[in-house]
Amino acid sequence: MYLWTRKEIAEGLGVSPNTPHYWIHNWGPDSTHPFPEPIARIQQQGNGPRAHWGLRQLAYDPGAVQQWHVGLAAAKGERMSLAQTGTTRSSKRNPTPMSNLQIAVEAVAELRSAMAVLVATRSELVALREEVGRA
Repeated sequence: MYLWTRKEIAEGLGVSPNTPHYWIHNWGPDSTHPFPEPIARIQQQGNGPRAHWGLRQLAYDPGAVQQWHVGLAAAKGERMSLAQTGTTRSSKRNPTPMSNLQIAVEAVAELRSAMAVLVATRSELVALREEVGRA
């Protein structure tokens, strides 16, 4: 399974390197649109003659992060609406019903993000096959 660190999240979604840190801390588990939980902690070895193990990093599922990112704009809008009405948190007990169109739009967005992950994985596999074929 391929995993994303914060740096790879930034590169994959085309945002600044500090943005994933902001998302993780400001869209926590108690928010209306929580950032996906890390699924692993990795530590990579550096290159060169004096190679050493680097810092441990949390790793995230790329598909979950991409799906979360698809819904971010709507969550920001909801957060702004709540702030303007003076409410600090939305009511999770009585969510607004979704129309069939909204459900279809979300389903298509999830399928597109899943397809993007599959295409990236396939590209990596093709590159690995070529590398193994040269060896």
